Amino acid sequence: MQRAARSAPVRYPQARTVGPGGVRDPRGWIAAIVLAFAIIVFRGLDTIANMMFDEIHYVPASRAWVGGLRLLNPEHPVLGKQIMALSIRMFGDNSFGWRFPAAVSGCLSLLAVMRITWHASVSRFATISAGIFTATNFVLLVQSRIAMLDGLMLAFLLLGCWSLVAAVATQRWVRARVILAGLLFGLSFAVKWNGAPVIAYAGLCIFAGNVLARFGWTRRPLGQMTIFEAGWWLGAVPLAIYLVSFETIKLLRYPNPRYTGPVEWQQYMMQLQESVTKPHNYMSQWWQWALDLRPIWYFYQEYEGAWRGLLMIGNPLQMWVGLVALLGCLWLGLRRRRWDCLVLAGGWMAAIGMWVVAPKPVQFYYHYLICAMFLSIALALVLDAAVWQQPFRRVKRGWAIAFHALNGAVFLYFFKILTALPLAGKGAFTVFAILKSWR
Repeated sequence: MQRAARSAPVRYPQARTVGPGGVRDPRGWIAAIVLAFAIIVFRGLDTIANMMFDEIHYVPASRAWVGGLRLLNPEHPVLGKQIMALSIRMFGDNSFGWRFPAAVSGCLSLLAVMRITWHASVSRFATISAGIFTATNFVLLVQSRIAMLDGLMLAFLLLGCWSLVAAVATQRWVRARVILAGLLFGLSFAVKWNGAPVIAYAGLCIFAGNVLARFGWTRRPLGQMTIFEAGWWLGAVPLAIYLVSFETIKLLRYPNPRYTGPVEWQQYMMQLQESVTKPHNYMSQWWQWALDLRPIWYFYQEYEGAWRGLLMIGNPLQMWVGLVALLGCLWLGLRRRRWDCLVLAGGWMAAIGMWVVAPKPVQFYYHYLICAMFLSIALALVLDAAVWQQPFRRVKRGWAIAFHALNGAVFLYFFKILTALPLAGKGAFTVFAILKSWR
């Protein structure tokens, strides 16, 4: 019974404090980090008026939804392009209208990362660090400035994870939060498939938590909610939302004649995904993403009198040190029973595991987007546990601050090619492409 008590979910005695130490929720810090990130994302969002990289697929598909004409880009689900179509209606058929949903999604993803970290760790330093690392991991910023589906998928996924983690940690409004998580997971799935392994993994964690509770190793993760009800909200509801979203295809003026129903349509989508076999200059594999070896130049050319670039790449400091942090999370989870660290490491493995076995022959670095979020959180948790919270803190905290300073310096060094700012000249990319494979 003592074991169960030590691993019990955190309970919040007051709105802004947790535990006997009265640790305060860093809401002010969270708001400031999200605001600073939003300013960077939206500043010059429409500087490049031309379509970049995969915008050539998603913008025309969204325009077709605006006019209610025909289904384009049928290999992906429809919700993301419908959201982009709504943005085009609101802000016009221009680069700001195309990219506004991705920009908002990036800010929401950053917020969700910090709320997840807070509820899971109840650590101010880990929460603030997770926000700073995520805002500067390059991947989220760049993906928030291009009209693709991945940013929308990520936002719904992380918001759903926030709701579920809050339900487990606080044991408050459990049913409402689980239902909300299921709805958000369904929306994520209806934008793009990439989040599906993490959604399944979240359900598996709830099931495992119930099994461990039977042996007295922890408390039931969702209180009195049965595993069958949890399975309904986290499994059946997301799948239903995903399938129903395809019925909107019938609203088009010229619906695809192959569409006879959402279930049959899945086989056609899979065939389209697997049919793309022509090699691409930027195609890569999962292990290259993990090692930050094959990024993508979304844009690089002379534009409005200056050479500009937008490079989809991970912050090398975070991507490389983050792999060590993942091992640290595994150690903390297995040896010190830090369930937050263990679950996080498993989430990274679930997200990348899909691409290890996926039959899709042509893959790209942006498929690492979810994993990059987990890496940023892993860095924050390990830095907090191994440095910030250790004895002789005054000395060791200096190392934590130094790491943040180094991370900030790397971010500033690459800033111009993360935001399409003017560069020195045509060959300026060599200053940033420190590895041959980055060119």
